[in-house]
Amino acid sequence: MDNPKLNLEKREAVGGSRARRLLEKGLVPAVVYGRGFGSTPVQVDRSELRKLLKTNGRNAVFKTEFAQEHDLSLVIKNIQYHPVSKEIIHLDFQKVDPHETVQMEIPVRVTGEDSFTRVGCSVLHQLNTITVECPAGSIPEYALADISGMKPGQSFTVADFRFPPDVRVLTDPAKVVITIKGHRPEQASEAEEGEAPDAVPAVES
Repeated sequence: MDNPKLNLEKREAVGGSRARRLLEKGLVPAVVYGRGFGSTPVQVDRSELRKLLKTNGRNAVFKTEFAQEHDLSLVIKNIQYHPVSKEIIHLDFQKVDPHETVQMEIPVRVTGEDSFTRVGCSVLHQLNTITVECPAGSIPEYALADISGMKPGQSFTVADFRFPPDVRVLTDPAKVVITIKGHRPEQASEAEEGEAPDAVPAVES
């Protein structure tokens, strides 16, 4: 399968005010770097970026050609979001060879959660990402935590993830990803109100 493509353009102007103007025009400032490739400021169309992320995920290796100078394979190394609007405001792209070993942070995806929440159990998410090392062309889109076969009181740790042999997990295997808590015992129901027992009449002497 061919790698997806994303068009990048070199940008000469850098700085906070210039970056804001780019964002207002629907462009996202970014930087490209990698082995044997100097750090280069670029810009990318926001709509094209969204399409790439929606279709291929943030860990896909993609091809780009910009300024008619380079035909590169890149991955998204870092994304910065606006704290309020959550729009992407900056990216770091890393130049890679598809067979080159890279370290990447991938998101955790959980399945089987509904079976616990339906019966009043709490599913505590304690780790949202893990770090893996693998060939750039084999970066997993996510780490799957299937908790459907677990019971209340049990935890899913990093060691429970399963990946192909060429993917090595760098995150501490003892770290807890998900913990399932049993539902809180219902408080004892209030005692039914009944008539107070009749007072025992005093016996006259």
